[in-house]
Amino acid sequence: MDKISIYKLSHSWIKSIDVLNLFLIVLLTFLGLLFVTTASPSVAKLKGLDEFYFVKKHGFFMIISFVFLLFFSFCSKKVIIYGSFFSSTAFTILMIVSLIQNSINNGASRWVSIMGYSLQPSELLKPFLIVILAYLISRKKRIKIKSFFFEGKILALGILISISVILIKQPNYSMVAILFFVLLFQFFISGINMKLVSSTIFAGLIFSVFSFYSYPHVKNRIIHYIFSDKPNYQVEKSIQAYKSGGLFGTGPGEGKVKKNIPDAHTDFIFPVIAEEYGAIVCILIISMIFIIFFRGLYRASKAENLFSLLSSSGLLVLFLIQALINISVSLKILPTTGVTLPLISYGGSSLLSTGIIMGIILALTRKKFGTNF
Repeated sequence: MDKISIYKLSHSWIKSIDVLNLFLIVLLTFLGLLFVTTASPSVAKLKGLDEFYFVKKHGFFMIISFVFLLFFSFCSKKVIIYGSFFSSTAFTILMIVSLIQNSINNGASRWVSIMGYSLQPSELLKPFLIVILAYLISRKKRIKIKSFFFEGKILALGILISISVILIKQPNYSMVAILFFVLLFQFFISGINMKLVSSTIFAGLIFSVFSFYSYPHVKNRIIHYIFSDKPNYQVEKSIQAYKSGGLFGTGPGEGKVKKNIPDAHTDFIFPVIAEEYGAIVCILIISMIFIIFFRGLYRASKAENLFSLLSSSGLLVLFLIQALINISVSLKILPTTGVTLPLISYGGSSLLSTGIIMGIILALTRKKFGTNF
């Protein structure tokens, strides 16, 4: 590809994508690196690691996340569909491998080791699974499997239930709940079918009851949240951090409460931001998250086909609900879930997954749905 072709491709890409959303995504990602830089050193010291161990790893995965974002934002609808089926198969296999290896991290068998790095296959599966669900729901004709014909919506529900069985075994109940919510949203957008909606809700309830009675990890969190008077240490420290920060914060790196929060760089990074940068910065971050969501949703509503609408809106809901859950946990509104703050929290798998999510959203909400790749 010569220089002129590259210039034309880049020029048409810039003209077609949502530049403001791209800017906000990049801005939030760099802010995330800043926040991890000030939040993680105390955690690294407690673990006996180099002071900037987490910062270096976060920066490494941030670069790869940008590469994924750019790659997928250039892709055509066809490439995204085929790539999603291939990637979903690969990451589902890795999820099963993670169960067999039983690589336990924070009480959950969710991780596989690849080239010295621990990755969470279920995190990377999410964007591709949502694209597949959108593809199946958008199919007007019945899909033939051997000698049987199935409605796309029925297959979508069946696939999600199958994946949920693996997720429950990890256990990763919060992801199951999020994915069922996204599927319900996609059903709603495609046109409400009360039988399917009822079936999806019923399946979600079955998984909820099964998880509650089968996994002490899930049961203890729910019972502790609803009935226990004993405070959750991290959540209580998070509330202290919010109070300590006030409007303008104590200053970058000057937080004191954060040193007592074990997951200050991951699940509880938002209270650290509140303590060091203040409520105003927190409000700005939440505002940017909602701008990305509503701008993306507006452009998705202009999509030329149902698949693009369902995929991009489903991914946007995934992005927003993860952010709201993470913030709600730190405010003691919800029980602890292990859901990270997209683009901001430390975590390689989370960063890569969000990069893929944003790349696909940018691709499917382009003004002209081209076929660059």
